[in-house]
Amino acid sequence: MDISFSRDGNTLVVSIKGEIDHHTAAMVRERIDARFLMEPVKNMVIDMSGVNFMDSAGIGLIMGRMNRVSSVGGKLSIKSPKPQIKKLLKLSKIESIVEM
Repeated sequence: MDISFSRDGNTLVVSIKGEIDHHTAAMVRERIDARFLMEPVKNMVIDMSGVNFMDSAGIGLIMGRMNRVSSVGGKLSIKSPKPQIKKLLKLSKIESIVEM
């Protein structure tokens, strides 16, 4: 699991590589939340181009980050999910509430 961060104006860009499952979701959540608190930003983009597997723990991770960003008046976006991840996001209806 590899997580990297960059900033684009008022947006924190989170790039995730690896698998998001019940074994890794808590660590990913903690790292993203800690960085979001450190950066004076409102919005977040999660670049999922490097995610090759995600289960329901990943759905929870996304929903929690959406709530955190919304609490400060910001928006969450998902960038470049692979086809199998995009299918899961569509099935879970996240695609309808998070910008893709």
